[in-house]
Amino acid sequence: VKEITSGCICCSLSMNLITVLNELGEEGSIDRIIIEPTGIATLSDLLEIFNYINSSTIRLNLIITVLDILELELFAGNFGTFFSDQIKNCKILVLSKIDKASSTDLEFAKYYASNLNSNAPIIDYDWTKISISYLENLIQDKQINRNINNDYHEKIHSFDGFDNITIKPKKNYSKNEIKSLFEEIQLKNYGEVIRMKGFLSLEDNSSVKIDYVLGQSYIIEREIPSESVLTIIGKKLKINEL
Repeated sequence: VKEITSGCICCSLSMNLITVLNELGEEGSIDRIIIEPTGIATLSDLLEIFNYINSSTIRLNLIITVLDILELELFAGNFGTFFSDQIKNCKILVLSKIDKASSTDLEFAKYYASNLNSNAPIIDYDWTKISISYLENLIQDKQINRNINNDYHEKIHSFDGFDNITIKPKKNYSKNEIKSLFEEIQLKNYGEVIRMKGFLSLEDNSSVKIDYVLGQSYIIEREIPSESVLTIIGKKLKINEL
């Protein structure tokens, strides 16, 4: 497992991902590479990265989007293009939490997804019951032919009212300052922050992992020091204040 942290692999950390993929390609002993971004990632931007892979041994195979049907309306409303982009650009759609959803939830999810992407097959049953032979057929090596725009985006991009920025604070923080930051975000003092993730250095030279999404905030203590870096996604973000 090669974990790429402290940013977004479809923008601020795209060069890191390209480097890792090229290194894996040169190893020559890799059968399959699985890239699992967070739920808030721009799939179309991520696919563009493959235009910059130098290794001849690496090629795109399957592009799978997992859709949480219980949270579909919430995510669609809050994440807009981030959410729809993942559906529009995938090759296979897998619906999750089938066992907890009503038939109405299931039918709406299928209707919503098929309207955004009519070409992707939809797996609309409990994936724990998928047979091994089915999985083997699903992951057979067939290269996906795509016409991908060669325009390359880096660091900051904004579309459909969403801003995506990466900042690197210079100071070390106290835990109270971090809690105050979350409170100010809740009050929308920095615009409408939908997601914030990354690391912050503390005054004792340790660090914490920061994760904020839709009003829920998490602070995870880490004993090892880490460079302060935050990726923030939202609407009408106040860049200077941040």
